[in-house]
Amino acid sequence: MLVAAMLAAPLLAAPAPVSAEGLFDFFFGGMQQQQRPQREVPQGASSYADPFTGQQNAATPQYVPPTRSAAAGGSGPAFCVRSCDGKYFPLMRGLVSPAQMCQAFCPATATKVYFGSSIDGAYSQTGERYADSENAFAYRKALRSDCTCNGREPVGLAPVDLALDSSLKAGDVIATSDGLVAYTGIRVGNDQAADFTPVASYPGLTAQVRARLGEMKVAPVRAETVPADAPAPAEAVREAVPDVTVPKTQKPAKRAGLD
Repeated sequence: MLVAAMLAAPLLAAPAPVSAEGLFDFFFGGMQQQQRPQREVPQGASSYADPFTGQQNAATPQYVPPTRSAAAGGSGPAFCVRSCDGKYFPLMRGLVSPAQMCQAFCPATATKVYFGSSIDGAYSQTGERYADSENAFAYRKALRSDCTCNGREPVGLAPVDLALDSSLKAGDVIATSDGLVAYTGIRVGNDQAADFTPVASYPGLTAQVRARLGEMKVAPVRAETVPADAPAPAEAVREAVPDVTVPKTQKPAKRAGLD
């Protein structure tokens, strides 16, 4: 299994709204407003319209959970929540479902995925609102040593297969335990696996970039030392980035002679 040597996990962040809009943002973002009494609505107007069927319904608004295909497809912003203390981090769209990605980053405890434009108004697939869950925002008061994602400490995530990194683009250079490789895309076939090529043989890099990359040395980082506030998974080096010149270490010349 290919794992990045400099693997960094998504942010187990303090609450911050996700500035993305989509189907779930449309439905769930206005859910609280729909449930509040409407004081200025004309008497002849319908109090509720079902956004899924388009039919008018004058009954009390009821929560309609997202469909299985919509949730699995990640059609809206999603959050992975650690059930034991409510700590969460945003999930990006990838090759696997949000639930699978959530469990991969946090295998040491129970987790649940919530969908919405912000964590405060996010709902699970069963209709539970994060703010109404048992341990919502409990981590703000205290972190428990027995409530972890990686089985070691409450502030870190578990390392995952590099193929789960949904931020990769063709040409991104990744530092792995086996050296620098370039992401070439998804391998055609039933497994739909990510494909990587050593930078020395990747044609998408210029000779100058390949030379600079050849000067770099990667110091492996143990997975248990990766903090939650590290950069996004498998930090990528794109061709436009390498502006810093890495000086070569000059080794003293060895004089030929008899021992």
